[in-house]
Amino acid sequence: MTTNKYVRQMKRLSIALLCWGMTSGAFASSSSTAQCPSSNFGEFVKAFSSAPEIRKAFIASPVKYVHVTADGKIPKVVERSLGVIAADELKVLLPENAAESVLTIEIKEPNRVVVRDEAGHFLKIFVFKHSDCWALSRVEDWAIDAVMEEITQSEKLTPGELELKKGVIFDRLVNKASPESGIYLYAATLDSYLDGARKGSAQAAFAAAGISLSGQAPRLENSRILALLIQASEQVPDAGLTLADFYCDEGEYDENHGCINPKESIATLERVARLGSTKALIRLGEVYEAGALVAADLPRAMACYRKIQKTDPKTATVLVERLAARGAVSDNSIQCFEAGSF
Repeated sequence: MTTNKYVRQMKRLSIALLCWGMTSGAFASSSSTAQCPSSNFGEFVKAFSSAPEIRKAFIASPVKYVHVTADGKIPKVVERSLGVIAADELKVLLPENAAESVLTIEIKEPNRVVVRDEAGHFLKIFVFKHSDCWALSRVEDWAIDAVMEEITQSEKLTPGELELKKGVIFDRLVNKASPESGIYLYAATLDSYLDGARKGSAQAAFAAAGISLSGQAPRLENSRILALLIQASEQVPDAGLTLADFYCDEGEYDENHGCINPKESIATLERVARLGSTKALIRLGEVYEAGALVAADLPRAMACYRKIQKTDPKTATVLVERLAARGAVSDNSIQCFEAGSF
C-alpha cells in the first residue's frame, strides 16, 4: 500500500513537471520565433511602438537604462541594468502620445529613436541592437528638470537664469554621452539657452548665439542670431564685440570677403565702448589703424588707445608706442568716438 501511494505521487509529480515543461517551452518558443515586423528600421519602430506583443518580443534583457541624478550640487550620470522596462517609458514612442505632450519623434538610422521637446525639458533616446532583428537595448533619459530643482533649491535666480544654468549642465553632460547622443544634448543646450533668452536673460541670449555659431548645436537663421546678439549686447559687453563681428561676417569666417555691414559694425563697437568696454576701445583703435572697415586714420586710432590708459595702462602704453613708431601723434582735437560719417 505504501508502495502504491509512492507510485501515485511520482506519477502526479511527473505529470506536473511535464505540464510545466510544455508551458515554459511554449513561451520560449513564442519569444524566440516572433517574426521581425520589418527589415526597415523606420517600419520596425512603427510596429514596435504600436504593438504590445512586438515590444514584448523585441526588448533585450537586460536593458541598459541611463538617467541623470543630483549628487549634492553636481549632476551625475547613472547607468543601470534593468530586467524589465516600465510600459510608461515606451508610451512616448506612439506619435499620438508624443503629439499630446508636444514632443517630436526622430527616427535616426541605423538604430536610434530620439524623443524631445523644443525647450530642453524632455529628451529620451532609445537605442536598438540588431542581429536577426532589432531589439531595444538601451534607454537614455537626459531630462534634468528635477535635477535642476535640487541643485538650485537654495538659490535666488533672476528670470532666465535657471534655463541658462540648465544649458550649461547639458553642455557638460555631452562629455558623458556617446557622440551619437551628444548631438542631441547640444541641441538641448541650445533649446535651454533660447528658453532663458525668451525669459529675459542677456547671458542666455549670448550663449544661444554662441553655441549656434560654434557648429556644435543646430545653426539658427541669421536673423535670429542677430536678434539674440542685439538682446545680449545691451548688458554683456563681449556680446557687443561678437555682434560687431557678426555684422561683418554673419558667422562665415572667410577672410577673403570684405565686411558686409561696416556701418553697423563700427556703430556697435562705439556703443559698447561708451558703456566702458576696454576691449571695444582696442577693437576700434585696430579698425582705424588697419583701415579695414574705413580708411586708415592713425590719429583717431591713437585717441582710442589713449582712452584706455586709465583702465589698462600697460596695454595702452604698448599700443600708443606702436602707433608712435609709425609716425602717429596725439591730437587732443580728435576723439575716438567721432566716427566720421558713421
